[in-house]
Amino acid sequence: MNRFQQSFVWCLLICGLFVHESHSLEAAEWGSLSGKFVYTGKPVKQKQGPFPVDESLVIGPQGGIKNIFVFLKGRNLKQEQIHPDFQKLPNQVEIQHLGNRIQPHAVGLWQPHQKLVVLNKDPDLHLTHLHPLINRLPDSIQENIDRKKIIRFEHPELLPMQIKCDIHPWETGYLLVQSHPYFALTDETGTFQIKNLPVGEWEFRIWHEKVGYLAAREEWQKGRIKEQIKPGKNDLGVIKVSPEMLQTKTSSKQ
Repeated sequence: MNRFQQSFVWCLLICGLFVHESHSLEAAEWGSLSGKFVYTGKPVKQKQGPFPVDESLVIGPQGGIKNIFVFLKGRNLKQEQIHPDFQKLPNQVEIQHLGNRIQPHAVGLWQPHQKLVVLNKDPDLHLTHLHPLINRLPDSIQENIDRKKIIRFEHPELLPMQIKCDIHPWETGYLLVQSHPYFALTDETGTFQIKNLPVGEWEFRIWHEKVGYLAAREEWQKGRIKEQIKPGKNDLGVIKVSPEMLQTKTSSKQ
């Protein structure tokens, strides 16, 4: 092997090491946060009646609490702190009136990347009313069957806003509008996961419609969690929620 060939081989080896190292560093910059909220009270029985079931507190078969919002508190994230995979998200989030319910009951939206689409799949007329704290929106949105309305938000919101139908007051839902994609909702097992978080110490908020900010652990005052996100998985474990924790509504300004 002549000197030129030796130099070429060394160049390939060095480049390979550099690429491997850069990929390792890139992978080490992100982590996930997960946990599971479990209700410790008696099973919640849905009230029977002429109207659809109350979805303000949904407990799964194994005691998991559904529709708890977990979101990163932060408005000024830099572009490099948003994982590139989030650019693959659809540019709209859809809710619909179906079966005299707002479905899904709770949902999150990344502003300004996504807009809200409201669909009416019922034969009845609906007047959808959103209740933001910051954004200025029309009082109600009139929808006939198979019609849709598109809503764009100029600003992120501090906490989830209520969605109601002014004609059918039992139809309610909640929408979280954030300036970043780092939020999640618990499923019927009570489990949530926020993927591809930038490493470092971050503050998260826990919120549920029954109580507002949820202090499920003693150190989580007003639903605040400070967590050091490390590369890979970060698990909060099983978080037990008693009935008493869901009884006192917190202020929306906290």
